[in-house]
Amino acid sequence: MSMENSAGLGVLNSYGPRTTNGKYGAAGIDELIQIAVWDFTYSDLPDGASDALSLDHVIPANSTIVDARLLIDTAFTSTSTTTDLEVGLYSVADGTTAIDADGLITAVNASQTTIAVAGALITGTGALVGQVSSTTVGGVLVVASSAADLLTGAGRVIVRYILNS
Repeated sequence: MSMENSAGLGVLNSYGPRTTNGKYGAAGIDELIQIAVWDFTYSDLPDGASDALSLDHVIPANSTIVDARLLIDTAFTSTSTTTDLEVGLYSVADGTTAIDADGLITAVNASQTTIAVAGALITGTGALVGQVSSTTVGGVLVVASSAADLLTGAGRVIVRYILNS
C-alpha cells in the first residue's frame, strides 16, 4: 500500500489494499462510552508529532477519561533494565505541547518490572483518569520511554472516555 500526503491540505490518499493495523489509533463505541485503541512497538512509540498527526485518533476536548490501560503484547526489555513508559495526551494542534505527559499511565504504573511481562494488563492512574478535561483542544496519545534504550516490546493502549457536550 502506498500513501500520498498533500502538504497543507491535511488530505491523505491511500492506493491499493489498505489494512487496519491500529498504528494511528482506532475508535469503537459502547453506548455512551467511546473506546480508542493504539497499537505500537518499542521502535515506533506514538509520539504525537509524526507526519501522520492528521491520522492520529483525537480524544476530544471536554471528554471524561473513564480509564486507560496498557496491554503488553510482547515483553519490553532495555539495555539499562530500568526503562519505564509514560502515557499521556498532547495538544492536537501541534502534538508536542503536553496536556499531561503521564496523565493516563504513569511511570510507576508502567515500570520496567510491569512492562517486562507479556500478557500483562496495566491500569493507569494518571491525573487525567476519572477527570473531565479542562482543555479547549483535543489530545493525541504519546507514549514516552524514560530512556532511549528499548530493545524489544509491543503493546496496546486502550482508553475509554465519555464525550461531554
